[in-house]
Amino acid sequence: MTQTPPGSLGAPFLGEALQFMRDPFAFTLARTRQHGAVWKTRILGDTVVFFAGPKAFSFFMNPEHFTRQAGSPKLVQDLLHPDAVPFLDGARHKARKRLLLSAFTDAALESYLPGIFAILGRFVDRWIAGGEQAIGGDLAQLGFDVADLLFTASEPGTSNVEHARDLAALIKGTFSPPLNLPFTSFGKAIKARDRLRAYIARQVATQDGKGSALGVLKAARGPDGEQLAPAELEIELLHFLFAAHGGLTAALAWSIVVLGEHPALAGRLRAESDAALGDGTPTLAQVRALVHARAVGREVLRVYPVAPSTFFGVARKDLELDGYAIRAGWKGAGAIWATLQDGATFTDPTVFRDDRLSDDAAAALPKNAFVPQGGGPPDGHRCAGEALIQLIVPAFLGWFTRRYDLGYAPQDTTPGSGGLGPLPKSNVVVKITPRAA
Repeated sequence: MTQTPPGSLGAPFLGEALQFMRDPFAFTLARTRQHGAVWKTRILGDTVVFFAGPKAFSFFMNPEHFTRQAGSPKLVQDLLHPDAVPFLDGARHKARKRLLLSAFTDAALESYLPGIFAILGRFVDRWIAGGEQAIGGDLAQLGFDVADLLFTASEPGTSNVEHARDLAALIKGTFSPPLNLPFTSFGKAIKARDRLRAYIARQVATQDGKGSALGVLKAARGPDGEQLAPAELEIELLHFLFAAHGGLTAALAWSIVVLGEHPALAGRLRAESDAALGDGTPTLAQVRALVHARAVGREVLRVYPVAPSTFFGVARKDLELDGYAIRAGWKGAGAIWATLQDGATFTDPTVFRDDRLSDDAAAALPKNAFVPQGGGPPDGHRCAGEALIQLIVPAFLGWFTRRYDLGYAPQDTTPGSGGLGPLPKSNVVVKITPRAA
């Protein structure tokens, strides 16, 4: 006998939206621990079923079960654009996604490395000059600058502070009640979105994009010569800025925390990078040789909060999973954070273990167990930028440990609340110096 999934629907219409928006990581993890792998809630009038753990996550990612077309809340679609690829499905999605994936091939990733390391070097030089300090704010700007370089072909030598503030306002509005008034977070997000759209349109019109994803995407062609129209490119570049900024910021912040809390690990990573890297900008082949750093990077993305859930989908028909009935038209989402913290898959899931996700161990995991950027096949609704962040994190770990010493005092590394990529409450207090030996 089937029954509806457990969970509370909360207040009429609003449901548990405020709790979810306040801290989607804590909300989804607590509900998963309370109810199990499949549970429901109500968010802004929609019944939403969350799916956690490899089996349930895979059930949600099956395109025969859920469509992403018009699945996410209207406020998210309004802010990013209803025609962005996370909200498409079918033939239009496949054609658009095929073109977008061209920005994340090996050749494309290789071309981004000089600009990325120029930005990293600029910020680390500032931290060296400043002595011991909290660098959380700088990390947020660094994350934006890297995303800005990649997706709008900005100059790596300067920080775009104005539009970094706009993106922060956009992200804040995504996790706020959808009240479009001048003084509300959502109203401010709408204005910030419009400024970002205008900025992106200027960059698309004026930049050739050499060494950036913008350039790759402008040149991308499908099998029949199809290409991204300027309007489509502008839509997806805003989506990429939104998706990349929080993930990059959080991944780099938690990488520094890991190096500070595990000095012996930092030493092992230094030995590996001494053997694999040269004195110049790391190449793609050199970064790929950092086997231990790659495992550490995976564990950083698993054990620390980066993304709480996938975008939402809509059940195509009446469905059943493990005796639970999911009705046609209900919304669904993959619980990313709860899946990465699944104790049935990962022993002591809250504990950081640098050797947990070696290449062999990661390959042996159940399907859709390691889903920091979502699951499914690359040409489906898996994040197109997954290859980027899983390159940048080990590249940073190797490059940083080879060149710098890290002073790190005990501090409160409890994650703060936030919709995307919350940072430690301590704001990452460090003292960085050039390598002594």
